[in-house]
Amino acid sequence: MPGWIGYKNGVPYWFGQEDNDIFIYASVEPSGLSFFAQLNDSDWNSWIESFKSEATKVLGFNVGEPEDGFL
Repeated sequence: MPGWIGYKNGVPYWFGQEDNDIFIYASVEPSGLSFFAQLNDSDWNSWIESFKSEATKVLGFNVGEPEDGFL
């Protein structure tokens, strides 16, 4: 994904880390993959839609959010 910078203490990061103005990180929760992002809404919406599209291709099933009916 665009902005990938690697792992810090096992946590994946994109664009920066918490001490930067812009960053995304992910964690695995009982409910699934969870992202936290600090960037403007337009950039976030574009990035997460690209993530879901790429994940759908790689995994072979539709990837989305529970509030949109995906389980």
